[in-house]
Amino acid sequence: MVLRLKPILSRRSSLSFYLKCTILILIIYYLNLLFGLTYYIWSEKSFEEDYNAQMIHIDPVKTEDDPEAILGPPKNTLSTQFLISNEYLCARSLDPETQLYPHILILVKSSSDNFRERQAIRSTWGDRNRLKTKGDFRLAFVLGTDVHNRSVEDEANKYGDIIQIDKNDYYYYSSYKMIMMLRWITSYCASQSHRTSYLDLRNYVLFVDDDYYVDTDALLSYVNRLNRDPDITTYERRTFITGEVIEQSRPHRSASDRYFVSLNDYPYDRYPAYVSSGCFLMTRYNARLFYIASKYVRLFSFDHIYMALIAYSMSINPIPNNDLFLTSVSLSISDKILSAKWRNIFKKKDDLHTRKPPICMHGYSAEKLIDVWEFIQRMNITA
Repeated sequence: MVLRLKPILSRRSSLSFYLKCTILILIIYYLNLLFGLTYYIWSEKSFEEDYNAQMIHIDPVKTEDDPEAILGPPKNTLSTQFLISNEYLCARSLDPETQLYPHILILVKSSSDNFRERQAIRSTWGDRNRLKTKGDFRLAFVLGTDVHNRSVEDEANKYGDIIQIDKNDYYYYSSYKMIMMLRWITSYCASQSHRTSYLDLRNYVLFVDDDYYVDTDALLSYVNRLNRDPDITTYERRTFITGEVIEQSRPHRSASDRYFVSLNDYPYDRYPAYVSSGCFLMTRYNARLFYIASKYVRLFSFDHIYMALIAYSMSINPIPNNDLFLTSVSLSISDKILSAKWRNIFKKKDDLHTRKPPICMHGYSAEKLIDVWEFIQRMNITA
């Protein structure tokens, strides 16, 4: 009797095991349907091998003068236009031989309904009169449209610092705004003559979101040190881009994720190293190169990844400066005081390899920005 039970128990155990495996597979399958948990892992292509094999390779030196002669007709031409171009914000002269452009251009990415954020910046670190005393700065807010078609013409006429494109301010359209900013720089704030294009090697553009505090003293100090550095080559200045660099980042495959990317849109297993788009710096020479290359690199929803793909196509490596461009964390007031103490150290020792005060600090609503600014003024901290 005992001998007869053993085969039966063994069969029951096997059936139980197979049943559990089947249930587990069904659970994984339905979780994948509900949340997009990735069967993609098995379907993704290798970025190192497959993307490199199909990507377009752009030589930033050879293609600069006549890209179509080398790369053919543009493959990514946007129909987006400027509603407010503000073409004279950088230079008043129409003569490309005599135009003088600002040393530092700051383009603040905003949305049409973020008036309070723009006002906070205008009354704090981005105050026009204050910037004039600091150096040769220009600042503009770059907006899209909104679903209610609210006009910003009155604001543009009053302050003269608005650039607007005819695309809705929507997160998944951020790359459109980025391309249009590059187009605007190329058309209105970069040298139009070969005789003066070398000036753009030492003229810069800072891209920043409207919820950041920017330490313009730290920014000016940093670019001045760059311009004085004799070890930086002409090619390095041409292709200069820096900020908080993120490496070995994977696409988000969960359908419920804000950063979800399907296999159709991006079938590769990782992204190239990218600079966080919340705040980053590049030479205006490089901004023109990026605009040229953007016509040949397929558009991607997220601007930071799109800029990375453009950089990768030109074999440009972003320079990590994660301590200067704090895009992932926000500093408290006490941190700001510490930043000022570091600045005092700088005044005594100008060293590129010494720790420096941060240029960008993330996480400032309009109210918080004004509060911090007033605190800085009360404490008599240079900012």
